[in-house]
Amino acid sequence: MSELADVRSGYTFRGALENDPAGDVKVLQIKDVRQRAVIAPDLLMSVRWEGSKAPPSLTPGEIAVVARGDTNNAALYREGQQVVASSQFFILSPKTSKVLPEYLCWMINLPQSQRSLERSGSSIQAISKHSLMHMQIPLPSLETQTRLAHLQRLWDEEDQLIAQLHTNREQMLQGIYQQLIKEQP
Repeated sequence: MSELADVRSGYTFRGALENDPAGDVKVLQIKDVRQRAVIAPDLLMSVRWEGSKAPPSLTPGEIAVVARGDTNNAALYREGQQVVASSQFFILSPKTSKVLPEYLCWMINLPQSQRSLERSGSSIQAISKHSLMHMQIPLPSLETQTRLAHLQRLWDEEDQLIAQLHTNREQMLQGIYQQLIKEQP
């Protein structure tokens, strides 16, 4: 991995974070990437940036990897609003055009890649920067990486559609149940 991407830690916020709808910076937390492989800025908490320096915002193509917990999911930042990842993440910045960010994110999320990460800690497991830097990432052609990323996008869309169908079915059944109850004398 070290030849493909640079790794840095997320930002350490001082004190508890509170949502500020008028905030100028979105904050990425672990809960925001549990079920997503892409960062959705519109769904993130907003805060007002109080630092004297510019916020260490994610740039398009960077990948946030959860640093603590049993699963160390990765999520890709494509673009959008200004997003700062909390210190619960490692941020990967691809440093070569030989690897697509989408492919790198996909590889990190594979079960065999997750198993290869060395974790430490007694109650809350954590991965080290060293462990992440030494993860083995096969590097197929850009064409193959593109095809794999496209397949993953299709899979993600299918998952969203299935979830929406499930929600729609539940709503329809509730409506049918209510109608049947109203029809009873």
